[in-house]
Amino acid sequence: MKKLIAAAVATSVSAIAFADVSITGNANYEYFHKEDSGINTNYGDTEINLSVKGKTGDTAVVANFEVTNHGTDSSGSFDVEDTYMTTKIGDVNLKMGNFASGTTALGGEIDQGSRSTNKVSATTKIGGATIGYHVASDSATNDVYNTDGAAITAAMNIGGVDVSIKEQSDSYTLMGVKGSAAGVNYRVESWDSDTSNSDVLFYEVGTKLGDVNVSYAAIDADTTGLVTEGDSSIFAQEMAVDSTSTGKTGVDGVSQVTLSTSVDGTALKLRVGELRGASTYKDASFSRIEASRTLASGAKLTVSYDDYEDTGVTTGAMSDTQLLEVDLSVNF
Repeated sequence: MKKLIAAAVATSVSAIAFADVSITGNANYEYFHKEDSGINTNYGDTEINLSVKGKTGDTAVVANFEVTNHGTDSSGSFDVEDTYMTTKIGDVNLKMGNFASGTTALGGEIDQGSRSTNKVSATTKIGGATIGYHVASDSATNDVYNTDGAAITAAMNIGGVDVSIKEQSDSYTLMGVKGSAAGVNYRVESWDSDTSNSDVLFYEVGTKLGDVNVSYAAIDADTTGLVTEGDSSIFAQEMAVDSTSTGKTGVDGVSQVTLSTSVDGTALKLRVGELRGASTYKDASFSRIEASRTLASGAKLTVSYDDYEDTGVTTGAMSDTQLLEVDLSVNF
């Protein structure tokens, strides 16, 4: 009996040792003090993100979860964000399931990426180019894999410049270039819609002057509501309200100058910009100053202060909002 138990334990330990499973994530607590039209409010947010990954050979599965408590919501929420599988069949890479593209992907600062839809992406290398075919569910037609909405992508490096294109049938053509020339980094992306007066242009240029990084970024849309990305990695104030498809009222453009440097291990960043009012709407200016530092405990402390004007104002005076945020975060 002892030998059987020992064999069972050994087998169990061996299985654990050879299993390629990882759990990673991040967490943060945010404290906010907000002053809006003379009214002061204090509130906090807690967010924990977990990513569970399992792998065997060329096949991997991923499940990403988000647990949050926002403001006065004591019950919180649990969200299954991404669930997908990746594998290879010959020279073709497959990604299948529910997932979203990030803001650094082609069109990432324009489109929110349609998370939580059934997607299948197939990519392969042909010469120096990466060619892809992508199809997802269509809630409007109840067609899980509607090929009318399928997209074809191509990307390659030409003379040190990353060139990419995405063609979605009967919808839009997205083109982008990214590179560096004479010490200036640039990223330009154009959303050419098949619908009239629905085009969007995003661009960012930056360089380093001494110890200071300087950049200018902007989005120019033909009209309001075309930009749906509400979790920008660049802009302190965005054209979209949040990660939904709702845009800020009367806003059809945004521009921003960013200065960043580091002093004795503390990262400093200043962002100053303006949301452009469409038609009769007024422009709304904004600014954010931010300082962040990694603590001895392994956590990261970030303190930021925002000052921004209201959007959606056509007549009358603009009102200012001031927002102080203290963020303590950790990766694990």
